[in-house]
Amino acid sequence: MSLEEILVVFSNSLITKTLELIPVVTIIILLIITGYILGWIAKMLVSNILKYTGFNEWFSQQRLLEALGDRNVSDLAGSITKWYIFFIFLKQSVELINLVTINEVLGFWINLVLIIIAALVVVIIGLIFGRLIRNLFQTTKMPLKDWVGIIIEVIISYIAIVMGIRMIGLPTQLLEGTFLIAFGGITLAISLVIGIGFGLAVKDEAKEVMKKLKKQKNNSKKKN
Repeated sequence: MSLEEILVVFSNSLITKTLELIPVVTIIILLIITGYILGWIAKMLVSNILKYTGFNEWFSQQRLLEALGDRNVSDLAGSITKWYIFFIFLKQSVELINLVTINEVLGFWINLVLIIIAALVVVIIGLIFGRLIRNLFQTTKMPLKDWVGIIIEVIISYIAIVMGIRMIGLPTQLLEGTFLIAFGGITLAISLVIGIGFGLAVKDEAKEVMKKLKKQKNNSKKKN
């Protein structure tokens, strides 16, 4: 086979492969654009629904936005929804690529991004729940309620962060071991605080009871 024939075969093959790729590339581009548009629409829906149902005001009143760095909760939820939908469509478009290596590499990173978004949601929920519990403690009359509330918020937030890290697939043994040690110390400290607080709370009542007992004893002695 001459060089000219080889070039003709190669060019024909290249043209054929290119023509075969055009529909696939078109579908991939359409999927990406569709994912972005649907993600944007979902963001607007979620943001407006949360905004008009009073979620932002409720979060602000409960001082829960402080746990998220004073971020607008409706915009944050909308952004997470938008990018999650976009990456799902991007994942579907990558699966149309016939090149195994590119498919595996891009698929791995897109899956990782989706897992990171899910882990971020878990951490955000943990931070909000921790701040909510802290606020509830601050409404009580417990001694050192501010410190107890802060400690409980830190514990819940720490657990949420460890769960998020585990979802990503990173090792958490050191964090879990540290948490168990710290949790044991914190539990002991809280028990002491509650015990001391209870003792201080009933101190006056105990004095009154002792006075009554002494009076009864003295009266019985006088009668004798």
